[in-house]
Amino acid sequence: MRRRVVLVVALTLALLTAAAGVWLAIAATAGNTDAAPAGSASPSASSSTPVTADDYCYVEAMIYYRVEEQELAEALLRKQGLDAAANGFATGIAARNADELEDLRAWYLSWADARPAEPPTEGPCGGHGSDHAQMPGMPSWSALQGYVDAEHPDAERRFGEILQAQNAGMIALVTLILEGDPHPAVAESAEEALQQAEADQETLQGILDALP
Repeated sequence: MRRRVVLVVALTLALLTAAAGVWLAIAATAGNTDAAPAGSASPSASSSTPVTADDYCYVEAMIYYRVEEQELAEALLRKQGLDAAANGFATGIAARNADELEDLRAWYLSWADARPAEPPTEGPCGGHGSDHAQMPGMPSWSALQGYVDAEHPDAERRFGEILQAQNAGMIALVTLILEGDPHPAVAESAEEALQQAEADQETLQGILDALP
């Protein structure tokens, strides 16, 4: 029982832990809102393009979504007797997210001056709260508890359903970002995130449909 509680706590606090690590780095470096970071996914983006609060909102929210996704996948992979398709999907999440998170965290650091002083009440991140825990699709404590306690095939089913809800929230956020006037690097990243989320929805539905 203690191990299960620890897993739930790890899942619900994963995003705060990741953000705290980035903020420690921010405290030691000066923010620069005018330039995309070295090694970013969009080195061709103009260095003179201003970074807005919505750009920063996208970066911060996507870090939270991706870290939560990884934590969910890692929790699934600790279970026994998994469906092969669900196992393969969960295994691939960490590897495919590594480069994206590296870029997002670099932007998070160098664009720190664009972070709004207070959590926004309007715009793409309106209502997300100070730690993005209220973002659309983020799992509740009870959903996480049920997931941690679940075994095959219920574990895979809960994993798929939680990620589908999270992807739907991510798609809604990215769509709002793209409907605005995002920084070129954000626009490119958002387009890729949108395509990935839409593809994942189909993959997850296939996994769910195949479960006994």
